[in-house]
Amino acid sequence: MNLLDKIKNIWPFGQNHKMRAIGFEHSLTIDTPNVFIEKEILRPQPSKNELLVKVLASSVNPVDTKMRANYANDGEFRILGFDAVGVVIEVGQNVSRFSVGDKVYYAGSQLEAGSDAEFQVVHEELVGHAPSLLKNEEIAAMPLTSITAYEILNEALGYELKENSAVGHTILILNGAGGVGSVLIQLAKYVGMTVITTASRTESVTWVKSLGADFILDYHQDLGEQLRKIQHPKVDNIAILQDTNYYWSLVLAAIKPFGRIASIVETTKPIDMGPLKNIGAQFNWVFMFAKGNYGVNMQIQGNALDQVAFLLDNNKIKTTLTKTYYGLTVDNIRAATKDVETNRMIGKVVVKYDE
Repeated sequence: MNLLDKIKNIWPFGQNHKMRAIGFEHSLTIDTPNVFIEKEILRPQPSKNELLVKVLASSVNPVDTKMRANYANDGEFRILGFDAVGVVIEVGQNVSRFSVGDKVYYAGSQLEAGSDAEFQVVHEELVGHAPSLLKNEEIAAMPLTSITAYEILNEALGYELKENSAVGHTILILNGAGGVGSVLIQLAKYVGMTVITTASRTESVTWVKSLGADFILDYHQDLGEQLRKIQHPKVDNIAILQDTNYYWSLVLAAIKPFGRIASIVETTKPIDMGPLKNIGAQFNWVFMFAKGNYGVNMQIQGNALDQVAFLLDNNKIKTTLTKTYYGLTVDNIRAATKDVETNRMIGKVVVKYDE
């Protein structure tokens, strides 16, 4: 044990340090003036296998709005934020993959305090080494959606993340312009797939085209007819990133025998799986927080982020950042959340703290 560690054991400085955090105590609508509040709270300390990270930027996702809307612990301060880039400033016992000073990025766990704060603790297995060639705000846009896209491609659809390993295969991505779709289009193109996606607004069509989509369908029109027109009436894979119930009849009609279907959107009523049986097709739910929430196979997410960082640094894929707010403030967290709640976001919105 070096001298500094011995001193820490005698005088555990840092334990009484405070930090600023943005959170909420009640489930209020986004237009309510005090929907988010700022508090000064104790800086957390890393436990076994955890990192203490100084957060440099964080993104807002739909999960933030859902958790706030369904909040049951009325009056208890809750910090959201499930995308972050930062610098490791302290490591807990048994940490092996990271050292103080490492730049990292991660989505974290729903069960822990989020990244809308100056500091955050996170389990090392959920963390990846940050890309070295991107700006902080560009990095913060990527973790949650990249992990989700990876789990769709690798675990649900069964593909390795290797360049041109899936040439000749097709994928239909329902809602390509959102955060997950924006990454999934790029990963699917990286492995060589023909990518078909949905978009309608001019800006959305332009965006998904810039990401590499081969065919873009207007979801306001008959999607089955459009698939026939582009000579892909049946596809090998389907990723449902919006309204599983609404698209289910299309999915049943469009999936090939032995094809694979993945969804990240909960159902509001039962869906009929029966037609999948006789064609040997598979359906999988994907929920990226499940690993962290249950402590199962967490290292897969850290490894996935390392792979994504390599792809970003080597220009194989690009950041999905489209909007940035500067400064960790109530107003900025609220504005970014409001952007997400419009359900018209293209790519990702980030709040950068170090300004």
